[in-house]
Amino acid sequence: METSMNSIEPVNPLGFQVAWEITLKCNMDCSYCGDGHNNKTLHPNKEECLKTVDFIFDYLDIQMSDKPEHLRFAGINIQGGESIFHPDILEIINYAYSKKEDKPYNVTINLITNAVCGQTLWNSIVQKIDYFTISYHAEMNSKQEILFKDNVKTLLFYKKNFVVNIMMHPKNELWEKCLKIIKWCEDLKISYHMRAIDHHWLDIRFNYSGEQATFLTKQKKQISLLNVVNNLLFKTTDVSSQGRACCGGNDLCLNKSTNVKFVNGNNFNGWHCSVDKYFLYIKQYTGEVFTNKDCKMNWDNKVGAIGNLKDTGQILNRLKTGTPVIICKKNKCWCGLCAPKAKTAEDFELINHKNASKAIPQLKDL
Repeated sequence: METSMNSIEPVNPLGFQVAWEITLKCNMDCSYCGDGHNNKTLHPNKEECLKTVDFIFDYLDIQMSDKPEHLRFAGINIQGGESIFHPDILEIINYAYSKKEDKPYNVTINLITNAVCGQTLWNSIVQKIDYFTISYHAEMNSKQEILFKDNVKTLLFYKKNFVVNIMMHPKNELWEKCLKIIKWCEDLKISYHMRAIDHHWLDIRFNYSGEQATFLTKQKKQISLLNVVNNLLFKTTDVSSQGRACCGGNDLCLNKSTNVKFVNGNNFNGWHCSVDKYFLYIKQYTGEVFTNKDCKMNWDNKVGAIGNLKDTGQILNRLKTGTPVIICKKNKCWCGLCAPKAKTAEDFELINHKNASKAIPQLKDL
């Protein structure tokens, strides 16, 4: 990471995002997915899912009460595995949609999906979803790609808000499929993001060629010891080792002055971070509740859950009484990059004044 970097914040107001994995089952088996799906597991019980909806809104009530009015908006992102694979998905979506209507803050019910399903189910889902994040996976077969395209066109027809996240696969023929989908999106004026595939640094299957890396980062690839080795041995570049862009495509402000799309370096170990003020991650199938999907930093400055769905009261009570500022203990930042963060307590207070007011006085004790 550049030594001159001392703070990161989103250029535009950042809403609160709940990532709710309601099932691990999926209708695809992408090579880069890792533990993102497991078809040997059972779908979580519908009644338990409905209780989780209640917990999410109780959690948001507390978080929103501690934010200025212009930041009181949230998105509940229903995902998987593959979210639409859950047999009770329509009832779950309808219940969540009904709960949001009497809230004094704005809530959107969002769906993260590969959009690979029949049109009868898709047309029923479309009516109650405010925003779709559609993932394109180049490893899908021809029938799945037809369903994907047809369902995306349905969103256009109904004038729904959505974005297509294109998982840029470095394998030559799959890379070409990704480029064709980019062209398809541009022809139809569909908003899209190119997503580099996050992966373990030893897994060179998802390293990119120099040309691909430049295409993804829109700049010359950065020189690091890891990429020197990769270039010498494999003629490839590990984009995730040199930095990353925001998953949601947000512009980021560095050092309160420079706006960027791609951050060179993604190691913020020891930094002060507000990730818990913008994210919540729930694994329905295990009951675990985390502040964030990727970093999983908790309020004890450890990597781990903040509680379990079996005792949501404990989580809510701790949130009500005020939580400490998180000091990052990770060596890689993926999802959560956009949350305001700073190297020092002083810089953190300067950029964090817009969100949770309970966090600010505690900085003086660090």
